[in-house]
Amino acid sequence: MKKDMPQPIRQDFLNGMSFTAIGRKYYIDPRTAKRYAINNLPLEELEKRSFTSVLDPYKDQIDRWLLNGPIFSQTIHDRLVEYGCKCGYTIVNDYVRDKVLEYEKSSIYKTYKSKPRDKKNHHEKILEEKQNWEGTNHDYSGESKR
Repeated sequence: MKKDMPQPIRQDFLNGMSFTAIGRKYYIDPRTAKRYAINNLPLEELEKRSFTSVLDPYKDQIDRWLLNGPIFSQTIHDRLVEYGCKCGYTIVNDYVRDKVLEYEKSSIYKTYKSKPRDKKNHHEKILEEKQNWEGTNHDYSGESKR
């Protein structure tokens, strides 16, 4: 019978591997590794575990909002909370950031990079404006001078 044969996690444990090492090998928590090793559970059960996200029911809506144009993660989080989602800002921000990067790679969003400004020309404009300001007569009494 399959249950009588040592499963791979159990076999590793019997060969002297620690629960931490088993966890690293199978990408699971050491406590999960301990449970699987002691109870001789098959790896198939480990692969069947489903991990759902709090955002799963809302991902289609988030995608629609993002396709309408760039939108802040905080705005999306606030809207989700209004809809009754009990999620934190970080999970929303991570999902939005990944989606925006995906959209930028697929050219759905265009990234605009500002041109570097000419510092010398910018400095000259500031000096010119300063000279113009100093050369005019400013009266702050409320009466205009013509």
